[in-house]
Amino acid sequence: MILLSLNRQDTKMRTQTKHTKKSWKEKAMERGDEVRRLKQELKRQKNRAMKWRENYYSFKRASKLAKVENYNYPLELIWMGILMHINFNVSLRGVSQSLMKLGQLYKLKFENLSHMTIRNWCLKFGLFRLSQELSNGKYVLISDESVEIGRERLLLLYVIPIENYSPIVPLRMEDVKILDLGVQTAWSADDIAIKIKAKREKYGLEIIYGISDNCSKLKKAMKNCNIKWIADCTHEIANVSKGLYKKDEASNRFITKMNLLRRKWILSKHFLLVPPELRSKNRFNQMFVIHKWAERMLNDWDDIGQEAKKELGFVQQNKELIKSMRQCYDLIDLFCLIFKGKGIQENSLKEWDEKIATYISRESLNAKPMQFVEKMNNYLVKQQLVLPQTMQIFCCSDIIESTFGKYKNKGVKIITDDILKIAGYSSQTTMEEVERAMQQIKMAQVEEWKKENTTISKLALLKRNKKCAA
Repeated sequence: MILLSLNRQDTKMRTQTKHTKKSWKEKAMERGDEVRRLKQELKRQKNRAMKWRENYYSFKRASKLAKVENYNYPLELIWMGILMHINFNVSLRGVSQSLMKLGQLYKLKFENLSHMTIRNWCLKFGLFRLSQELSNGKYVLISDESVEIGRERLLLLYVIPIENYSPIVPLRMEDVKILDLGVQTAWSADDIAIKIKAKREKYGLEIIYGISDNCSKLKKAMKNCNIKWIADCTHEIANVSKGLYKKDEASNRFITKMNLLRRKWILSKHFLLVPPELRSKNRFNQMFVIHKWAERMLNDWDDIGQEAKKELGFVQQNKELIKSMRQCYDLIDLFCLIFKGKGIQENSLKEWDEKIATYISRESLNAKPMQFVEKMNNYLVKQQLVLPQTMQIFCCSDIIESTFGKYKNKGVKIITDDILKIAGYSSQTTMEEVERAMQQIKMAQVEEWKKENTTISKLALLKRNKKCAA
């Protein structure tokens, strides 16, 4: 029994010793795993620290304002000023005040920023853009002349690089390049031709054809330059609609009654039913506004009071005229949707024919809408005869009209050397480009360009006369 008990104790001690040795081995393995994990974690922490350190120094470098040689203001401020005035159409004083507040917000130390300083930046940038060379290739010319009150007439020449243009969407400012611009009291065909030839020879451009309205000077200038002329579809639509309705007695009577009713109701209790105001210059092209108002009156006829119905009786009597105007409006909208974006090509012509056939099957067209379709078909045929071998013919110059509208929206209705800002409308304004413009263009060059390409504005003449009178 004693021997058996000793054997059991010895076995138990051996078992405990074995178990104790295994526990130390596991602890050692665990410590090894922990040390390796901590080393990996330390490595990750070092990598994170290095990454944050790099981000900190890169942010510090990025937040440091770039200096422009011979300028007291940082490049970022100059870029922002040009962007706000040229691209966002903010006034010069508005830009000046905004940048001053921005400087206070970010604790930038600079003197008071004059609005004339911003104007000089914009003129330099515009002249820089205008003086950029155009690459060799095939181009389409878009030209137009804007007449302002006074002695100034602005000539603007755009070109479209055919290789880079997408024939799916309408033209954007990024798609066009400015060829030249200038101001004179009057532009002759020879003056325009000289400008086109000079730029064409300087850059070695191949101008396939030109787009403009029916201006005889522009057409003759293109002919002198051996450039084939394509009529602008927007002006063609306006001329066709004018021809259809200008001498139409029913439409003229309707417009007369509308104008009389507007003057009578403008300050009355019926002001919500007042007819729209029509510009006397192009009232025949505003059938869109006329028919929408007339159809609104017809649709809401049951909700109109008896007193107003008596005055609006002429609307009920001219339902056929209103229908005719609506159909012309629908056809104009359809034509613009197809040809302003895609141009004149096989697919667009096919789409036009199919949609016209569908529209005629759905609507019983009056005489004037049918005449409109016939005249626009004749227009399309004429343009194809001018360029029979061309796969796609651009026929819209709305982009240049948009440019004129943006320029005139600056407030003062005069044309001065501010036209240089037009060169900055196209494409995006980058800080690298602004920096090159500020370094390469001097105000002396702007003054020289002004003397060669502009004339004395009406505002300058008024100031001169007042000074002489005083």
